[in-house]
Amino acid sequence: MKVHLHGRLGVLTVPRKVIRGEMEPEPGCEMQFYFSYLWVTDEPLDYDAAPMTEEEELFPCLVGGKLTEVNDTAVKLTLDQNLGTIAVPRRWIFTDVPLQEGLLAACYLSGMKIIGKRDIPQEQI
Repeated sequence: MKVHLHGRLGVLTVPRKVIRGEMEPEPGCEMQFYFSYLWVTDEPLDYDAAPMTEEEELFPCLVGGKLTEVNDTAVKLTLDQNLGTIAVPRRWIFTDVPLQEGLLAACYLSGMKIIGKRDIPQEQI
């Protein structure tokens, strides 16, 4: 599933198992979730994403992965545990080192809850 952040702030791809709600996901659904900035780490941290898929409440979980794309405007983090990808502008990542593919990074992310639907013209989706 692709989740577009308002204002061209990025795109998250997540497996269906992290999405909750009584509605079936479809284009135009509004989602509620926790998401932090990304930061580069020297080594993997203690990641536990179980609450993302097992809890009904939305709890931020520390998740990590590797940078798989880096260009002059954006980065893409491929998350461990088959949790998807996060593609965001470079300004969303904190680091003291030059960005390059293969670096480890982490952020906080929660499960997602469908809270409504917007009427978005099909050509804008």
